[in-house]
Amino acid sequence: MSLNTFAYRHRLIAKQIIAALTKVLPAAASRRLRALAERAAFNMTPQYQGETLPPIFGYWSSRFLAPDAHRLGIDSPEAFFFNRILRNASNGDTPVRVLSVGAGACNMEVALAEQLKAAGVQAHIICIDFNPALMRRAAITAQARQVSALMTFDARDCNLPFELPPQDVIIVNQFFHHVTALETFCRSLRDSLAPRGTLLSSDIIGRNGHLLWPDVEAEVQLIWAELPTAKRHDRHFNAIQTRYRPINHAAYSNEGVRAQDIVGCLLAEFDFELFFSFGAAIVPFIERRVGFNFDPMQADDQALIDRIHAIDVAALSAGRYPAANMIAALRHKGGVTQSPVHEPISAEQHVALTEQQRAKTVPARGWRPSASE
Repeated sequence: MSLNTFAYRHRLIAKQIIAALTKVLPAAASRRLRALAERAAFNMTPQYQGETLPPIFGYWSSRFLAPDAHRLGIDSPEAFFFNRILRNASNGDTPVRVLSVGAGACNMEVALAEQLKAAGVQAHIICIDFNPALMRRAAITAQARQVSALMTFDARDCNLPFELPPQDVIIVNQFFHHVTALETFCRSLRDSLAPRGTLLSSDIIGRNGHLLWPDVEAEVQLIWAELPTAKRHDRHFNAIQTRYRPINHAAYSNEGVRAQDIVGCLLAEFDFELFFSFGAAIVPFIERRVGFNFDPMQADDQALIDRIHAIDVAALSAGRYPAANMIAALRHKGGVTQSPVHEPISAEQHVALTEQQRAKTVPARGWRPSASE
């Protein structure tokens, strides 16, 4: 058995040890420990984990999420990024400059480079990640797939200030929620974006540590209480749970460390051209811990997912609680030339709802909150 396999199989124990240490270590040491744990985790499982989601996620996303996104011109996050790059590339013969931050193993970015090359689009993609091992691996992948001439790989900590030559498109894909110095990071993105450039993102914007907001958890617990015993199995604890048990993932890594601050920090530096937010109470029932309990071929399970989604739609539209996810396009302040698209609520309304929910909470245990907690 390899060391990586052993560590992955015993990851729950490791998480518990790290969470315990962060309670007693100084704040700076706690941050370094969580960052180290995250780097180790991504070295063990660097690939995009979408293929490991339970089948019920596919049922929900194809029945509800995909049609809603399609109405906004979003076939998938990857297609959204590609189409926006093409839009910027149509402005002239100069290669379109693309920056992807928090790129990990760069699988999506290499695929984008292949698509752009096949389409005859001149482009150069800079990939940034704090993990040097993943950057080296990505460079090898790009060379093997004959797009290395279109790509540059840079290992750096995005919590520290940076300013790159003006980029036409900046992509931040599922990375904002790993950043501790969000204010610094957003300023760096602003400083690196061309005057008429576009910042694109698909990310998690719920409560820190991927915990549930109080009003969201209230809905989840009501639904959980109705579930048959077999449907209450939690893979994280490998046990039946009488109540749903939220987990603070920021206790042992930077996973979701400041997720609830993302939209507010972006609003301080940019204007939203598109803000599509979705998912809240549905999330625990379609993710890996619990989602495998539900069979998308069973009518009762379909009906349950349909009902929870309807609860979310009503609550999100009415502004009862904020969503946990977003797909967004942003421009420099004053750079949105057409009416912005906000679905179902604006970014400003999302921030206000976040503040309302935060007022109902106490700081999550297991890590020291930032000044914004």
